[in-house]
Amino acid sequence: MRNILILMLFIFCVAVSAKDWGKELNEVLDREPTVRINLGGGMLGLAKAFTPGDAEAQAVLSGLEGVSINVYEFEGEDEDVNLSEWISDAVKALSKQGLQEIIKVADGDERVHIFANVSQDKVSDLTLMVYEPGDEFVFITMEGLIDFKRIKEISANFDVDLDGLNISL
Repeated sequence: MRNILILMLFIFCVAVSAKDWGKELNEVLDREPTVRINLGGGMLGLAKAFTPGDAEAQAVLSGLEGVSINVYEFEGEDEDVNLSEWISDAVKALSKQGLQEIIKVADGDERVHIFANVSQDKVSDLTLMVYEPGDEFVFITMEGLIDFKRIKEISANFDVDLDGLNISL
């Protein structure tokens, strides 16, 4: 009985400590995202079932447990001070959770932060934030293992140029 109570307390603490980033963002920005994609284990498993002959897709999907993509468009609005503060707080929170900031770009007002758990050539639990004031804010989380060797292959499908990018892990 004692073990069950301890397990229930642990599960409750994990659930309470887990952030609902999307809900928090909606409150800070006082709007819904223009794009929201949430794929849990079931949908990712279904995608894997529909791509049995695609080795690249199988490799990517095999380690993922969940993907969430939120895009907020600002269409010429001024910089949102609340969002800038939220991003700073999120960066601190992710660091406190033990995630490593593997990429940080600050180019004028534009900011990019990529956090993940890093181990050799694998990353897990990736969080990506891209903020361009007056244009958009993109917030992506990927739960599960991601094979870093596959990132360049995968990015070719999304028109992302990683040539010349040197990431030391």
